[in-house]
Amino acid sequence: MKRVLIIGNAPLPGENTKSRPAAGLRTQQFLKPLLNKRFNIRLVTIAMPECYGQEPVRLSTEHSDRFTEHRISKNDPGLIGFIQEIHDQFHPDAIVSINTHPSYIVSQIDSRAPLWTDLNGWIIAEAQAQAYKNDSNDYIPHYHSMEQSILRRSDKVSTVSEAQRFCIYGELGTLGRLNKESFGYEFCHHIPNGTQWFQGEDTSNEYAVFNNVPEDAFVLLWMGGYNTWVDEVTLFKAVEDAMKKCPKLYFVSTGGQIGGLDNKTSEKFKAMIAHSELRERFVFLGWVETKTIPYVYSRADVGINVDRRCMETLTGARNRINEMMKFGLPVITTLGSEISYEVARAEAGIAVKTGQHQLLTDAIQIMYAEWHGGQDRESVRFKRYQKNGRKYIEESCNYEETLKPLLRWLENPRPAPDRNVSLNFRRARSLRTAFTYLRENGVKKAWVKFLQKVKR
Repeated sequence: MKRVLIIGNAPLPGENTKSRPAAGLRTQQFLKPLLNKRFNIRLVTIAMPECYGQEPVRLSTEHSDRFTEHRISKNDPGLIGFIQEIHDQFHPDAIVSINTHPSYIVSQIDSRAPLWTDLNGWIIAEAQAQAYKNDSNDYIPHYHSMEQSILRRSDKVSTVSEAQRFCIYGELGTLGRLNKESFGYEFCHHIPNGTQWFQGEDTSNEYAVFNNVPEDAFVLLWMGGYNTWVDEVTLFKAVEDAMKKCPKLYFVSTGGQIGGLDNKTSEKFKAMIAHSELRERFVFLGWVETKTIPYVYSRADVGINVDRRCMETLTGARNRINEMMKFGLPVITTLGSEISYEVARAEAGIAVKTGQHQLLTDAIQIMYAEWHGGQDRESVRFKRYQKNGRKYIEESCNYEETLKPLLRWLENPRPAPDRNVSLNFRRARSLRTAFTYLRENGVKKAWVKFLQKVKR
């Protein structure tokens, strides 16, 4: 039985915490299929304190004779040593790290085990978006250093989109890892976000979170944080204009600011709302507990996602869209992310061009009319959006389907063929290179090349 050490993030979606982050969802996606296979698993979750409301303590839980879970805070000064100790006691046949920060931590430990790193979003593009919003490039070198450390150590890499997969290949090339040893080797694999029903997801429970929303309202739901790639201006203009024409339309939002990453987007959005005559129809629930999320979805009619056109959007994912479809919400989204095009292809909602608020307004009005047109407030077309979204999630986003590349690799995990190969780019014009050129091209051509370089 192969020993697999998994390093990911907490909280996992089954925990009732202040928020349910994408990092925990991704960890659950990788963990669950492996638990159903014949592996001996040690899981280390790096807990995110901002999701708990307090500093998480170290915990160890033996779930079975082949599954033990350890938890440690992201802020714990002994984080790397803690993981190193678990590694040395366990002697893994393979390591799977999930999300960028855990993958960076794993790249710092001493191990010869084959390593699969999952880069859940391209951190270089995320850093660019953050730099734009903060009007500062200060953090970019830090993220760049993390990414390089991960890619130098990785034997396999998974990405959340096909676009990101090719970005990672580009980075591997600049690090010298696309060489003669790795020719034909598939370094990178596309593993899109998956989602399934989580423990405790019961929509029958009612919570006092919709006090300011009429029972007969058409609820347009924004779920989660306002990150640096959100187009808050287009979102506000589109919703306000739609409200003028749709009297029962209410915009309901969970989430808000993302501490340590983006406070400005949410603040700017709320500042525009504060000056609107329709501000009472914008309802902010804040960060709701995990157990409340299913009820919020059950009270909503349509989900919305609005991105600005940037590299993060083109290479990233949107868990909110996956979750909206899982809970049967028709989706309105701007095009850009990979999943936005899947919404259009699956006919699970309406996708429009980025940055044009009038197109979003039109889409909201269309949904409003469809919701208003049926005998029980939903037309045939509206119900088709709901059905298609659920079908897409069941067929394309289930964990077993998305994790096929990793499961195949774990059958026989091996280091990348260029393990221990190092290219010295500073010696690219060495005598060895010159003799190689001479042998392959002849004396005459080599002499002409030499004279050209001298003249420069």
